[in-house]
Amino acid sequence: MSYCLECKAAVKGKWIHCPLCGCVLDRHTTDMEQGPFPLIPLRFNREKGFRLLMIFTLISGILFLGIEALWLDQSQVLQLAVFGIMSLWIVVAILIRKRRNIAKSILYLLVMVSLISVYLDYSLEWNGWSTTYVIPVICIFTDLALSISVKIIFPEVADYILYLLIVAGVGLLPALFLIFDWTTNSVPSLLSIAVSTVMFVSLLIHYRKIVLYEWKKRMQF
Repeated sequence: MSYCLECKAAVKGKWIHCPLCGCVLDRHTTDMEQGPFPLIPLRFNREKGFRLLMIFTLISGILFLGIEALWLDQSQVLQLAVFGIMSLWIVVAILIRKRRNIAKSILYLLVMVSLISVYLDYSLEWNGWSTTYVIPVICIFTDLALSISVKIIFPEVADYILYLLIVAGVGLLPALFLIFDWTTNSVPSLLSIAVSTVMFVSLLIHYRKIVLYEWKKRMQF
């Protein structure tokens, strides 16, 4: 029995190259401990994911620098940029490692973090920082992270499409903050609305048949 170092799987027979990835098999590894089930490797394009993350990071950095003049406190802009970019990388890392029902988990995470930030803002003598900065910034980078992940680790979009649409819909909530004047700066909310709108419309255009099918199936039409 040979072993593929790339796929992390044992291969029976006299194969020279792995039948899955084509890499040369290690014939010296014969004492590998085998579990009752085959090990299924994580399949996504690391280079593509890293490249997309870097592109979105650069775009985000340039975007924050471009709107820096709209804030009076320059350090505040830097903190928001760092917070948002870290959120982007952390969310993508979670999505890659926790691949089962990812979009649903992220939706719950987004809602819980938003509620917690509002509670903390309220308990610390409400000044609107949660609705002005925290929730819009989280929505923006969650949308970006999910957009990247759809391209590299969601082979079956139908399993996640409705949750992706709901996440994009949550990103439109800052419109209410603007309507009810719950913000001290409108830029983060406007950015969240713009990014979420683009994501929502893109999902509907590219996956409209899947959206209709999943909606009818779940609604039992």
